[in-house]
Amino acid sequence: MIEALNDGFRRFSDFRGRSNKLQYRSFLLFYVLTDLLLSAFGGGSTTLNNIVMLCLLLPLLAVQIRRSHDTGKSGWWILLPFYSIYLIFARSVPEEPTDTPQN
Repeated sequence: MIEALNDGFRRFSDFRGRSNKLQYRSFLLFYVLTDLLLSAFGGGSTTLNNIVMLCLLLPLLAVQIRRSHDTGKSGWWILLPFYSIYLIFARSVPEEPTDTPQN
């Protein structure tokens, strides 16, 4: 799970490719827990919470778009309400084999 979360941060601006269900769930859980912890223990500082959530927004969008690609759909689907909940449970579509030269 830690490796899946690290992948989300390493590829924070990569909107191509795929992210599997574990990577998406791990990053979403981290995002929600960070928001809850900052709200609970932030000392009433909504500014700090807003800054941290804004910094995590780009990696979250990248993971959502890659997860959408993993289900066989375009990244634009994340604009639909509740689509992120669908991504938690959706099955992955197998990758099509690439044409590799035969020796």
